[in-house]
Formats: sequence, structure tokens, C-alpha cells
Amino acid sequence: MEIRSARRPGFELVIVWRIQIDEEGKVSPKLDLLTKVPQRALELDKNRVLETAPQSFRTLLEALGIEAALESLIKLLCAEND
Repeated sequence: MEIRSARRPGFELVIVWRIQIDEEGKVSPKLDLLTKVPQRALELDKNRVLETAPQSFRTLLEALGIEAALESLIKLLCAEND
């Protein structure tokens, strides 16, 4: 799934969603976040927010669950108060 910002061209978040099934038949979703951003944004990112985004997303998943974590990302990119 790709999340793009209409207000920030070139910024894209890609959610990779896999389903893992263990030997007992337990089903677990596995989600990862990939970022696609302009090179200039990476150069300006002194706090390494973009670099740490995948790990931060995993933490958000653990804290909020899948639905709320995805909703938070969508709201982040679609924020009207720039």
C-alpha cells in the first residue's frame, strides 16, 4: 500500500504487509514501512527522522495497533495545517 501526499510531492510511504502462519496455524500480520523522499529532504533531516521511520512505525504498531497506526500515517501526510 502506498500513501502519498498531495501537498508534498515526492514524499511517499510504502506499507509492506505480509501474513505469517506458524506451524500451529496461528496467523500474524507483519507490517513494514518504507520511505521514498526527495534527496534534498534527506539532506535536511538532521535528526534522522526519515532514517528511523521504519522502527518508529513498528513501535507505533505495538502501541496503537494496525488500524490506528495506519490512520496516524495518513493524517500525518494529509495534514491541512501546514
